[in-house]
Order: sequence, then C-alpha cells, then structure tokens
Amino acid sequence: MLIVLPGALPPAPYAAELASWVATRAPTLHAWLPAARATAETLDPAREGCTAFEAWQLRRAGFSPAPGQPYGAGMGPLRAQAAAGDPEPVWLAELVHLALGSDQVVLLPPDAMGLTADESNLLWRAAEPAIADSDFRMTPLSPQRWRVHLPDGLTPRSGTPDAVAGHPLSAWWQTDAGFRPWRRLLNDIQMAWHELPVNDARAERGLPPVNGLWLYGGAHAWDAKPVTDEDVRVIDALDRPHRAGDWAAWLDALAELDATVFAALAAEDQPSDLLLLGTDRSVRLTVNPDGFWRRWLPLPKKDWKAWWSPPV
Repeated sequence: MLIVLPGALPPAPYAAELASWVATRAPTLHAWLPAARATAETLDPAREGCTAFEAWQLRRAGFSPAPGQPYGAGMGPLRAQAAAGDPEPVWLAELVHLALGSDQVVLLPPDAMGLTADESNLLWRAAEPAIADSDFRMTPLSPQRWRVHLPDGLTPRSGTPDAVAGHPLSAWWQTDAGFRPWRRLLNDIQMAWHELPVNDARAERGLPPVNGLWLYGGAHAWDAKPVTDEDVRVIDALDRPHRAGDWAAWLDALAELDATVFAALAAEDQPSDLLLLGTDRSVRLTVNPDGFWRRWLPLPKKDWKAWWSPPV
C-alpha cells in the first residue's frame, strides 16, 4: 500500500521548528522516520509549471511532455478528462481571485474560492459577451474551471494555479505582444465582473470575489491511466493547512493522521510506503513492519532531519 500525503513536507523555513513537534504530535510517524528508507526528489515549480503532487499525478497517469513543454501542461487534459485523440491541446481557465498587495499581485489558492454551480453560471453569463467578441472559445467544465480554445499560433507558457498561488504573478505573467489578445479578453471579463451582484454576495459571506481567470495546460490528451487504485491511497488532510501556512492546523491534522491512519498501519504489521509531498519536493519512505523476528534486532538509525529540514 502506498499512502500519498500532499502537504506533508513543510517549506524549509518552517521545517526545523515543526520537526521538534513530530515526536509528541505524531509518535507513530516519529518512530518510523529514523528506520525508514528515504528516497528524496526535488522539483522546480517555476520550471515544470506544477507542484510535486501534480507531477506525481501526471507520472501515475502516464503523461510525457512534448519537447520543451513544462510538465504542468499535462494538468489541462488530466483535469478536463479529455479523451485521447482530441485534436486540440487542452487549455483551462481557472476562476480565481487576484489579490493586490502593496507591491505585487498574487493568486489565492484555488480551494479558497468555494465556488458553487449557481455562482459559476452567473459569472459565465456575464462573461459570455466578451468571449463572443474575442478569438477565444470557452466551455464550462465545472464550477471552478472552463476549457479554452486558443487562437492559432498562441502557445503561452504557464503554471497550474496551485503552483502559482501565493507567488508574485510578475514571475508568471507574460507581457509579450503575442499574449495581448488574452490580456485584452481578461480585462473585458474583469470589467464585466466588477461589482457583479454574485461577487457582492460572496463578499458578504466572507469569500473572495472572482476577479480573474488563470490560463494553464496546453498538452494534448493521452490515454491516461488511473491515478489511484486499490494499492494507492491519497490523503489530503495536510494539504490545505500546508498551502495556507497554518502550521497549528497542520500539526492538528498530523496528530489526527497519526492516531488513525498511521497507528492502524502499525497495528497491521504490514510493509507500507509513504509518499510525503511538499510544494517543490517529495520523499518516499519505505516502512518495514516490525515483524516478530525484527523486534529482537536493533533498528538502523538514519538522520531523517537531513531531508526533512533542507538548508534554507
């Protein structure tokens, strides 16, 4: 059994401090860490255009990027569940909130939006005239995203919303002339959404208004394999507090995981692998069971903090 844990690896600036809490909040995990075999990998979200969890999903699904294409381009057809043989590359537009700071614009994490189908339909109807007057075509796929058909010759380089969220958009936003038609359409849609009643109602409920679209994807669909099966279990309890930087909530979620999932695995006395994922790195732990004969042997000790707390 492979247990996949998005958000299990804190960013380097916080990892050392949080490591000191693992023993008390997650004793089962803490007992495994020095004895488990660890295989670490790093990933550059700026280059690959996706997070480590998304890269794992794409590998599991059998995606191979085209030459020069960022790995995250595959999240377009994967999220759209596009069929192999679709003649067009699959681009998606995520309905997002662009937060204006004192000196930069950042994208809020997509799961902070909480969009309903009714809200998305109202936003779609408000945006339809601008879309119809452009060279782009769009189709709603779900409350949070639409499929986009780009004009011929436009092939922007982008990253997924999860890879981009929280980082200055200046590092991702294309300013060349070829991208101007998308910028013009986005500006028209933003104007249509400004002071839209649906956004006012969201603000009254403490939710961020939808004030932008984030374009990403661009790969052709392939015959994707299932990402999970009976031997793979994804548990995302740590993911949201990780991306929000809420480390108190993260520790609470870790304690709950340890008391339920990890303790149950230890009681079953079966070998398991844990895939711990951060934004830009992953560590696969092979946890051997403490079978009867092993309980009489000293466990090898490894310096797990070397990969848990990388240099800042």
